[in-house]
Amino acid sequence: MTRKIQLMETYVNIDFGNSPLLKFHKELQIPYSSIKGITTGRPIPNAFKLFGLLLGGMRNGLFRSNGGYQLHIFENEIETLHLDLNSFKVGKFKISKLIIGVENPEEISKNISERVN
Repeated sequence: MTRKIQLMETYVNIDFGNSPLLKFHKELQIPYSSIKGITTGRPIPNAFKLFGLLLGGMRNGLFRSNGGYQLHIFENEIETLHLDLNSFKVGKFKISKLIIGVENPEEISKNISERVN
């Protein structure tokens, strides 16, 4: 699945393409002010699936972990970008973390970090 991340002046635009799990939100515009932290790599494995798909290293959907809601969209858990969010609203849920599969997650993380700080 192809995802496109664009760094705009005041926000990160994430285009999910044709994700069947995000029919109403084909893209998210996350203000830099809503980003509390950025990491890459393997996600925390103890998330409870609320809605979506969990198969091997692939996760697509809404998960609950550490008292918050997380949105996971990736096929390869190693090539992931993790955005810790300040209760960013997606639909009716306040998302505390977005974990998304992307190419070159370290480079994207560095570019977003420069704009957040």
